[in-house]
Amino acid sequence: MRKLYLGILFVIVAALIIYLNRDSGENGTIALHIGKPYKDVLRDSTFPVKSETAMRATTPPVEDSTWITRPAIVKFDDPKHGFTLPPTKFAAIGYNRGRVTTITTSPMLQTLPFDQLILLINNLQLMLRNAGWTPRDEYHTWFKLETEIERNTLQTLLFKQVVVMTLLIPHRYGMSFNVKCYARCDEYDPKTAKYLIDVSIGQDFYTR
Repeated sequence: MRKLYLGILFVIVAALIIYLNRDSGENGTIALHIGKPYKDVLRDSTFPVKSETAMRATTPPVEDSTWITRPAIVKFDDPKHGFTLPPTKFAAIGYNRGRVTTITTSPMLQTLPFDQLILLINNLQLMLRNAGWTPRDEYHTWFKLETEIERNTLQTLLFKQVVVMTLLIPHRYGMSFNVKCYARCDEYDPKTAKYLIDVSIGQDFYTR
């Protein structure tokens, strides 16, 4: 009887471990783009957007913002300029008059060391280039990371400030792609510092 009990307990514990470490592919997807109606976000998303949405205290109540604090995938589903970000544990979506107006998220589940950060930046830049996003100007352009000198220059700069890349789909969308040192930055040690990327998307207010 004791062996049977221990066997059942082992199966339960094993199942719990598998559940807690299940593949990120099971994360819900939030499908949206700037200007998309809230009702269409609900329809197209597998993540339970409605349960994470704060409502304005109006008559009748209207959606104000959605706050994501557990693993999810953000899919910017514009037919021509869309892309899908890696899983995240944070996203904030703003609405006005029933449509998406702002998206803020981080394309990562945790802070990363510099070498992994570089790989992620390169992958994201390639994806955004292929989707037709272009730099706002020569001062807010793509990160240059091909040589060791360029990578070291960025790492040194990140100990001092946030580095921002601004991308556009002219007359439609604007994106602020921010890279920052987030943890153990005051040690100024490239081997221990951890980094974070923030992405904010809204309308293009630059192109005239």
